[in-house]
Amino acid sequence: MLSDRSPEAGSGGAAGIRGLERTFRAQPTSLYRNIPLLLGLWLAAPIVSAQECRLTLSGSVSDADEKTPLDKAVIRLREPGLVTMSDEEGHYHFYGLCPGTYTLVVSHVSCDTLVLRIRLTGPLVRNVVLPHSVNQLSEVTVRGVRDMQPAAVKEELGRRDVDESRGQTLGEILRRATGVTVLQTGSTVFKPVIHGLHSQRVLILNNGVRQEGQQWGSEHAPEVDPFIAERFVVLKGAGALRYGPDAIAGAILVEPRALPTDQRFHGSLHTGFATNNRQYVASLMAEQNLPHAPAFSWRAHATYRRGGNARTPDYWLANTGLEEFNQSLTLGYRKPRFRTDLFLSAFNTRLGIFMGSHIGNLTDLENAIRAPRPVLNIDRFGYAIGRPSQQVTHLLVRSRSTWFLPKSDRLVLLAAQQVNRRREYDRALLSDRPELDLDIATTTADLSWEQDPQRAASATLGLGVMRQENVWSGSRFFIPNFLSWNPYAYALRRYRAKRAEGELGLRFDRKSITAYRNRNGALSSEQRTFANLSGSAALGRRLGEHVKLTGNAALAWRAPGINELYVNGLHHGSASFEVGDPALQAEKALNMSLQATYLADTTWEADLTLYSNRIADFINLVPSGTPTLTLRGAYPTFRFLQTDAWLHGADWRVARRLAPRWRVSAKGSLLYARDIRQGDWLQQMPANRVEAEVTWAIPGKRLRDAYLSPSIAHVARQTRIPTDGRDFLAPPPAYALLNLEASAAFAFAGHEAAVNLGVRNLLDTRYRDYMNRFRYFNDETGRNIQLQFRLAF
Repeated sequence: MLSDRSPEAGSGGAAGIRGLERTFRAQPTSLYRNIPLLLGLWLAAPIVSAQECRLTLSGSVSDADEKTPLDKAVIRLREPGLVTMSDEEGHYHFYGLCPGTYTLVVSHVSCDTLVLRIRLTGPLVRNVVLPHSVNQLSEVTVRGVRDMQPAAVKEELGRRDVDESRGQTLGEILRRATGVTVLQTGSTVFKPVIHGLHSQRVLILNNGVRQEGQQWGSEHAPEVDPFIAERFVVLKGAGALRYGPDAIAGAILVEPRALPTDQRFHGSLHTGFATNNRQYVASLMAEQNLPHAPAFSWRAHATYRRGGNARTPDYWLANTGLEEFNQSLTLGYRKPRFRTDLFLSAFNTRLGIFMGSHIGNLTDLENAIRAPRPVLNIDRFGYAIGRPSQQVTHLLVRSRSTWFLPKSDRLVLLAAQQVNRRREYDRALLSDRPELDLDIATTTADLSWEQDPQRAASATLGLGVMRQENVWSGSRFFIPNFLSWNPYAYALRRYRAKRAEGELGLRFDRKSITAYRNRNGALSSEQRTFANLSGSAALGRRLGEHVKLTGNAALAWRAPGINELYVNGLHHGSASFEVGDPALQAEKALNMSLQATYLADTTWEADLTLYSNRIADFINLVPSGTPTLTLRGAYPTFRFLQTDAWLHGADWRVARRLAPRWRVSAKGSLLYARDIRQGDWLQQMPANRVEAEVTWAIPGKRLRDAYLSPSIAHVARQTRIPTDGRDFLAPPPAYALLNLEASAAFAFAGHEAAVNLGVRNLLDTRYRDYMNRFRYFNDETGRNIQLQFRLAF
């Protein structure tokens, strides 16, 4: 902060003291007699002045169109001549202000200047929303680290989508984005799928850190509490080089809001109940900027969720309950030239596995797959979680420190430690020990130098390392212990012009995996090393007033995962027997995407994304055609095989406002996934889908943002499947679901509150989804009514 305030500025007690000093100068004979009083008043002057002139003015600056923070906005207080700039999260601060009336001037390179008159009688928080200049483009707004991909093909979930899906898992929330589906395992596990790819090919950034655990399993859902996040951004395509070359499908950014800068106590309570599995959830958040130490801020968060057995339209699914308890704490320290924050979180969940998926012999397995209803099932509701089940704990400690350098450059150090423990229990109670007990620890360090993104050309240089170690214990072999090292370096170059923006990126990674295997009673080690360059190029350009084109191309690669190389055993969570291949090679991908966006005031919105992803040595988990009989029972067998793949398709979305209170919208996605070597289709790929919605804004004086919105989603039958017939069951028929959403905000006991009512599968339709690994055994869940209540205080 810059200041040219004169020592004579101020009022109140300090001015009164200076008046007394002038009186004593006029009467010299009294001066010596009152020296003790004068010294006392001189010493008291800064104390009184500090008491009068210690007020703070703070707030945030955001973009009127995209509702995102604006960094490098210039904020001036004319009268005292103070100037500051908003930080990367849009925040600004003035300290040591006296009571009075001020002129606040806020300006930004791509926005209209805003002039406000404010009266300061105590600590004040004044948030400012800047409209764009008529001759500027909203898309060239620089958002610091919150938007490291200025020309990326991406989609951010709107506030309405986030509010409606609170209380659900991360995968369920993300499938509201166009082009994102889910890979299911039963009724409780959802993994995000982008353009047909999932698991290691989709990076999840939790508060800026790569989420690392045993994410290779189809039933290993991301261990992230969605309640901690304010923004969910889906980067489509392999252009997220800063985060890793293995983001062949894209990256998902889960970002919490910035810590508070005003000195009031803030909190929120979110509760919800769902009828299908009688799930209830409660999430409590509290945060504050410390009044007596404004450089420090904190936030605490806790979530509890519990649900019982899920129900299809015709029967309950035994042992499908869940229980989850998560906590997090964020501490922040801010100074003009330095900022750091510490994030700690603990994610704990226990999930039941549908007992009807674990079959005793080959004949029973064949009968169960072909039966219209589960063969092994207890058709009643209950909260108890028995065997088979899994219990997962994920601990994360992350620190991010930023040093602000001359010329608005900055140095950023990110360090994180993650510990993920997964315990899986078989259906048979042979001992109290879990059959699988996996502990994986991941250490990450990343140092980057970032130039001021407001320049016409700016660069980011970074280097880092990721170390990962897995320790296996339990009564069943599944994957070996291993140690992995991944040092890397990257360089990004960004360009900004009046009607265009672009980015070039280059990254080098070297990944070594040392596996420790027990062969014939002797411990041996086996090392695989992979190294390669990856690069990306992106360009965004505005055409006229309403159209923007964004295109990117990327060369990416991914080393095979430890499971793909060495797995050999029963994966009870997905009720399958899996076999790896130690000779697998790294995947190499050429990814190209083109996005066209149309926005005409508030009347029309449209978005079309075309993509093509050619992947050499694509690693695919395919059915072997023959089940495996083990001492634990009979299970479908899957093997990891390599081929060359081509995935291409389109995502589209269109919306039109028909009247002030009526809006219609539709979206859909198409995917074609070919096995080039075999001249056939790829296994386990999402079918085409389309969704339409009508929204009516409900009028009312006491209700705000109230609406009623019915929608229908249609998923086609997946006919593009391999012709070898190795799958254990043909794809299920197409289905359509009628859904309903209603919401309203209102004042409750002087606080902001909102109620949301959602109904999924309103008609209680019986169906099965091709992307659910348990489609072999049971139908999908039936009607589910969700009621949510949110209170901010």
